[in-house]
Amino acid sequence: MSHLKSKMPVLLFVFFYTSSFSQSLEDFNDVLAAGKIGKVVTKKVKQDISERTFMGSIRNSKGAVKYYVVKEFLRVKAAVVYHGHSRILFFDHRRKLVMEAILSMPDELPFKLKANFLYFRYSEKNGKKIHIENVTKLRSMLCVAPASCYDISPPE
Repeated sequence: MSHLKSKMPVLLFVFFYTSSFSQSLEDFNDVLAAGKIGKVVTKKVKQDISERTFMGSIRNSKGAVKYYVVKEFLRVKAAVVYHGHSRILFFDHRRKLVMEAILSMPDELPFKLKANFLYFRYSEKNGKKIHIENVTKLRSMLCVAPASCYDISPPE
């Protein structure tokens, strides 16, 4: 028994040291806890890299938080190349992921959330434009440009 007591500090150190490296890309507490609009948090797990940006919150008419909004660009290593995934994530007031929109390209991600409106940049023949989408009430579709819309659904 005394032998185990002498090893306890070493065992605890190894446990906490290795658990700090066993991160998950499904954990968004890092970006949500920071709560700083525009703050980019980069998270790397093995060879996959996630860049997350806290956009802000969507509030109801009384000012209470309905959703926290995070945009994410995820690079997943597949053999020799990386595959990119772009998402807009909606967390409830308890910071649980409840809805997401999966986009095709990273340049479709919003650049701003202000007063329950998401702002997107898009291109047309005559130049760059801005599309503004009201997200006070989340619908089943989210448009990032006039002719480019995506499903909003619960996470899989």
